[in-house]
Amino acid sequence: MRGIKALLLATVFLIADMSALTSAMPAEEPETGVEIIDEIEDRMPFRGDRHATEEYGWWFAYGPDTNFDGLDDRLERVIDGEESQSTTSIIGDDGRKTVAIVVDYAWHPGKEEVDELVEILDRHGWEQEGAWFQVLDSLDSIVVDHVPVSAILEIHAIESVVVVEMQNVMYPSLESANPATRIQPSDVYSGTVYDRGYDGEGIVIAVLDSGVDNEHRSLNDFDDEDDEPDLDPNSYSDQKWVAGYDATSQASNPDGSQDPDDGQGHGTHVAGIALGTGDSSRVHIGAAPGSFLVDIKVLTDSGGTNSQNSLNGIQWMINNVDTDWGNGAKGIQIGQMSFGSIGNPINQDSGDNGTGAEARLVNNATYDAGIACIVAAGNDGRQRIASPGSADGAITIGSADNADTINRTDDFMASYSNTGPRVSDNDDDDWDELKPDLVAFGSGIYSASAATGTSFPGSPRPEADNAYESKDGTSMATPLVSGVVALMLQAEPSLSPVEVKDILRNSSEKKGSPSEPSVSNRWNSDWGFGSLDASCAVDTVLGRSCTPLTDGGGGGGVVIVDPPNESDEGIIFDTPTNGTWLLTGDMMELEGRIIADTGPWNSVQVKLTQYYEEEDEVVLMDWQEASVQNLSWSFNDLIPTNWFDSEETAVVIEVQALGDGDMVSNAAHWVRIGRMSAAFGSPSSGSTLSDTVSFSGTAQGIEPTELIFRVDSGEWSSVYTFDEEDYEAQDWSFTWDSTEVDDGSHKISIRLVNKSGLESDIVRRTYTIDNLPAAPELRFQGSVEIYDQDLPASSAIAGTILEIRFNVVNTGDLDATDLHLKLDAPGSESSTYPSEGKIPRLDQGETIAVTLWWWATDAGTHDVTIQIDPNGVMNDDESDNEYTFQFEIEERPLEPTLRFLSSAVTTSKTIPQPSDGDNKKPYEIRVRVDNLGRTDATDIKMTLYTWIEESAKYTETGSNTLSVIPGSDTSSGNVVTVFSYTHDEIGMVRHKVELEGNGVEIEHSVLEFNVIVDEYSVGSKTGLTVSDGEAVLGFVGIPEGVDSEDGGGLLFTTKNGELHVRTLTSGFSMPGDTLIEDNWAGEFAFALRDDNRVHVAWTKRATNQQGYTMTDVGMASIGMLGDMSSTSSHLTPLKLSEGSYWGFDLTTNGDEIVLAGYHRDVVTGGSWNDMTNVFMIYNNDYRSSSWTVKMNVLSDIDIKPQDGDPLAVAIGKNEIHLLYQSMRDDVTGIERVGLFYAHGTISQTPFSFQAPAGDDAKMPELIVLEDGKEDVLIAAWIEGSGRASEIVSVVQDSIWSVDDYTITPSPGATKVVMIEMGDGKIKVFHDEVGVSGPVTKYGLFNLGDTVVSLSNIIGGGHVVGAGSIGEDGIVIMTSPSGQISGKTIANINPDKNSEDDGGFLAVLLSPLPGDSQQEKMIALGAIGGILFLMFVAVIVVLRRSHREEDELEVSTETGDLELLVETEEDDGPLVAIDSDGESELVVSTSPLNVILEEEEEEPTLSDELKAKVEAGNASKRLERRMKRKSDREAKEIFENLSKALPDLPAPGQSPPLPVSTSNEIEQEVVLPKLDELPPLPAPGELPVPPSPGQLPIPPAPGALPLLPGMPAPQKTVTCGSCGANITVKDMTLRRMNCPVCSEVINM
Repeated sequence: MRGIKALLLATVFLIADMSALTSAMPAEEPETGVEIIDEIEDRMPFRGDRHATEEYGWWFAYGPDTNFDGLDDRLERVIDGEESQSTTSIIGDDGRKTVAIVVDYAWHPGKEEVDELVEILDRHGWEQEGAWFQVLDSLDSIVVDHVPVSAILEIHAIESVVVVEMQNVMYPSLESANPATRIQPSDVYSGTVYDRGYDGEGIVIAVLDSGVDNEHRSLNDFDDEDDEPDLDPNSYSDQKWVAGYDATSQASNPDGSQDPDDGQGHGTHVAGIALGTGDSSRVHIGAAPGSFLVDIKVLTDSGGTNSQNSLNGIQWMINNVDTDWGNGAKGIQIGQMSFGSIGNPINQDSGDNGTGAEARLVNNATYDAGIACIVAAGNDGRQRIASPGSADGAITIGSADNADTINRTDDFMASYSNTGPRVSDNDDDDWDELKPDLVAFGSGIYSASAATGTSFPGSPRPEADNAYESKDGTSMATPLVSGVVALMLQAEPSLSPVEVKDILRNSSEKKGSPSEPSVSNRWNSDWGFGSLDASCAVDTVLGRSCTPLTDGGGGGGVVIVDPPNESDEGIIFDTPTNGTWLLTGDMMELEGRIIADTGPWNSVQVKLTQYYEEEDEVVLMDWQEASVQNLSWSFNDLIPTNWFDSEETAVVIEVQALGDGDMVSNAAHWVRIGRMSAAFGSPSSGSTLSDTVSFSGTAQGIEPTELIFRVDSGEWSSVYTFDEEDYEAQDWSFTWDSTEVDDGSHKISIRLVNKSGLESDIVRRTYTIDNLPAAPELRFQGSVEIYDQDLPASSAIAGTILEIRFNVVNTGDLDATDLHLKLDAPGSESSTYPSEGKIPRLDQGETIAVTLWWWATDAGTHDVTIQIDPNGVMNDDESDNEYTFQFEIEERPLEPTLRFLSSAVTTSKTIPQPSDGDNKKPYEIRVRVDNLGRTDATDIKMTLYTWIEESAKYTETGSNTLSVIPGSDTSSGNVVTVFSYTHDEIGMVRHKVELEGNGVEIEHSVLEFNVIVDEYSVGSKTGLTVSDGEAVLGFVGIPEGVDSEDGGGLLFTTKNGELHVRTLTSGFSMPGDTLIEDNWAGEFAFALRDDNRVHVAWTKRATNQQGYTMTDVGMASIGMLGDMSSTSSHLTPLKLSEGSYWGFDLTTNGDEIVLAGYHRDVVTGGSWNDMTNVFMIYNNDYRSSSWTVKMNVLSDIDIKPQDGDPLAVAIGKNEIHLLYQSMRDDVTGIERVGLFYAHGTISQTPFSFQAPAGDDAKMPELIVLEDGKEDVLIAAWIEGSGRASEIVSVVQDSIWSVDDYTITPSPGATKVVMIEMGDGKIKVFHDEVGVSGPVTKYGLFNLGDTVVSLSNIIGGGHVVGAGSIGEDGIVIMTSPSGQISGKTIANINPDKNSEDDGGFLAVLLSPLPGDSQQEKMIALGAIGGILFLMFVAVIVVLRRSHREEDELEVSTETGDLELLVETEEDDGPLVAIDSDGESELVVSTSPLNVILEEEEEEPTLSDELKAKVEAGNASKRLERRMKRKSDREAKEIFENLSKALPDLPAPGQSPPLPVSTSNEIEQEVVLPKLDELPPLPAPGELPVPPSPGQLPIPPAPGALPLLPGMPAPQKTVTCGSCGANITVKDMTLRRMNCPVCSEVINM
């Protein structure tokens, strides 16, 4: 067919070339081939230069389109009337079920195609809410469902559409695995286990795995009624979960009260296969839905574990083999273990020989404790049996594939399943090595899906609901066997594990040829002893013959034959005899014999017919083949409930033996079919009962005798007697004294017994017994954790103060008040760290976290006991109010042991400031050294060294001698030494201290550290108050603007599963609280835009019309006042079972904005490969509503939500930069989380450039700065964990070629935050756990630096977030107790030349008196007038004294400007500035603002400062400060002068003052050309100047005649600092300040 299509396509092109000829020919009736060609031509739209991802013309090879019209043949049948097969169909506007389709285009569909398709759908009433609509990145297609049938043809008619496909229905699940194993009924096999009433009731299965989300509807209760997910497993009236234990923690509570969560998903899936109910839909039912669950967590959330955890879990299982869990559950009968040791892919090891620790412990569980241990063989796909599956006592399971059919004839071995035999243990028993024992179905198994999403502090943990997912592996096959073992033990509880193994082996369906015939004639290295057959296994337990696995063509052994009238001798029918009653729900067991020497008989058939008095007979079961062995025949089957009919007269059972030809032998018996049932009426299930209780209900049976009942697993007792002759329904009732049992949940069971001893099925109801007065019921919840300095500890040295953290829950019916808690352990008491505490109030159902302290001063291994209500005042059950664990305290060494502990260095100012020339600003360095020994350390010298860049070495800068560093038996002695150092520049100063003296260990004698010097100071800590249960998630700063004069920010919080944002002012008040999302799904990100609004993205949950919980991503912007824009969504909503969006980061650059994150795609287009990609949502203008969505920025990333953190994204000049996580096992061979870098453009995805960045890395941060045309990447992240945590930082280029990483040890680090302050400046904050607890540290980066400078301690607590509010910053921290606080990081020298500070005029007016600009202008005018008068007076005096020279000095603190003023006829400009030769600034000297002072012989500044300033070596900061001081002094002089002046004219009468703008400063000011002066007289012709007393009084300013101008001598000097060219006309001027940069110029 494909060849024909290709030929037709070639024909089309040939015809196209002959178009001129064909157009000239007369029209004729088209033939079929011509019609096909026309169809092909209609499906060849011109693609042109449109982008496409698929080859042109691919659609001609599309299979389900036999008529070449581009419409799926299946859709054509739907249009013709067939019903839609879509699993998501709803009833459309046309009254028909909607279809799910794929619309294929000739090019990649863009906005135009999407809009056109949506328009068509909307016209036909498309239900968009909850519908799937996705533009595929890798195909030229749109996937959509809920499509009305009426819209199909119109969609097909779109010119650019080439094919409209119908989506395939993908459905692999337990629906085939369970029936194929003959657990559940099917149309293929008879004799299933469920038909016989076995469901694993009363059997306890321990699932040793990654934990179980037992709130899942398939795992939380038995009856699947009132089963809303609840994280409290005891909240259900008929709970399946009875106990739990977290074996991954040594401090776990061993009493079984823990409920370990599943952060990986494996354990929940396994539990669902073994014992899940399949929720109320009863689709994905496990093998033993009636069994109880014990949840033992032995695998971490990443899936792997050390053997210590599995050993701990197996041992706990053995210890609790006889524990009474209540609710009718006792002990543990089955240990389900879908884990094993990891294989070595290099050395190709063959596994374990059964002698390892886990294997031996499994043997103990099997042979000594009597627990059947069902263990996975492993998924290496080779000959290898791993431990603990290698244990002699283990029942080891391989995996088969049932090809998604119930019929077992097409089964095959899964390629991944490990094979045998096991490595020999060299004993005399060759049977030990025959592993696997058997196989079960493990491919494509659908089971319960865990809720493994991100959970934030203060928000509810994600709850598993009713989602299911498919997994493959021996891990899936093993729980199927565990469930079958539960069915076997229900049938016969006395079976030993060895007997269970033998029955499973011998009842399995033999597969393959014998691999070890000398040992076993059936064991095969792939299949073991065969494929699991649950029906035959239970039959064997009951001592019955197995129902055969025959195939009569249909796969079920059904052969229909019309029996002849005549009968030959040959068959005898023994049981049941005539008149026997058969009961619905029981097995019908027909048996008989074949008379010897008759026949030969080919088969024996059975038929059942029901007869009535007045109606026609009904065939209940047509002819079916019985089992024949030698001369006996038998037939077994379950009697369905619908066979019972009270109107029947008899049921005839016909049996016939069939021979060759017409030879038939017949026999028949008649029986009656009855029913035995009992039902509760009242009280209803879940009721609370007290005192004497009356129960009532109905029962119906054949010859009914009595009703029996029991409480929990107690003895049965008779409570009611029936009329044996009444076969109709009868009422019953009895009373029971509920005080016979303890208060709590109890299960009441009833059943009907008849005269012959037949019993009905058990009916159960669960009730709460409450006879005691209302009281709290207090117990420990979860695990107890021990922390040393906020880090988990497994041991500690004597004298350590340890935190003991645990949770207390009140499950009683009364609130607890003033609840006393006490910790009892050897040690000392501390008033600061109490070992006792009190909870003011603990409400019913409430859980609260508690911390007590233990001052562990005594060495040794101690029992530590925590007591709830130690004095017994709460009147609750005290049996679970005490918890004891062991903890080792190591003895302190005898000799002095000196150590620098974490965070041992602090500074006197948290951020030291640089010195200004002679204004030195030394900072203190405080170094703490601890003595961990018991003996004092004496005469220890500590020397401080500082790294000097010029010499490239450390130089000694101080030393101290420590006379005594005390030791102690119980605590650490310490001494703090103080050094002083001065630094002139902003940046990082490298120091180290070195210890010398007796007892100093060389490897612990040196501590290297950095001190950050910056022009910032740290404000005091301010507490922030949030509501109870509210947790802070992050903070973003907002600079001053319209909504806030001083700036502030937004604080993101969560409470009760909601996402909130609070307004935070610069003064740390919180005036507003805005709800962002009331159904938050746990992910969010934010970024500040240029318009000072914060863009936010978050995940949210909603329920669609089909009842599925969908996850979507919302985006909006929020202002400083909490005003929020409308929410938009740009991604396809996901079902929880189909994937998730997580790990977000959001960033902006100018108008550009991008959201990046991970997309976990479980479905993966129907292949269920569970892939993770990186997606981006991009907009080049955040004000626009046009967003670009790319789902394949990076594809197939090996990271899951439980392993990863939010990624980091930044927008550069031409590229988008990305840091993301992915698992890696290179170099070391150990799998861990790696960090990788990628970059690219949004128009070309996937990104092609990728590079490794970090190892064992988390919490990445990334900022991109532009340096010219290049992007500079500043990145930081955390590597390692706990005490080994490090902050890794690097300054990179865009190809990630820099290998110089900076490593900063930071024990206990949890977060790194980087904020951009503008002008290429970045502030860095991170945390660590130090000697005094968690601290937040400060660092910086300035564009041009080669490293990120870290770091100073600026406060206590973990960092939550930080943000810029202009030139200042805010950092938010949280203490270990949960107290939220904020600090301001203030710029002590804000930039007054910034655009928003008033410009040049504001700087000019800043020193002048007055509160407003107008007042300052008046002051400037007055001062200008005064100076003008003084200047004129000076000129007159000088002219009259014949050019006498006075040397004037204008002094400021920033330098001395000395002017030698000569009397001359020139009032023109003295200075003209040429900056870089581009523009000239000519400054007028009329009037000239000069402060005249007497020349001082000595400078007013210190000699050192004067020398520094005159030499031009002063820093800019020093000069600016000295200028401000000069301005203040000038202001005082002006004020004094002003007091002596007459009143100034009113503002309106004053001449207007020129106001220059910043633009005018940059332009040349052209002064008027002066008239030429007359020639100067000869020196002898000058008159004698008068004496000073003869000088006339200067005239008023208005009467002063204008002086004629004349050209003056001049020279040009260049500023050595800024390069400005300055024209100087005062030839006597020796030095001056540069008018551009204020540097001193020596001439």
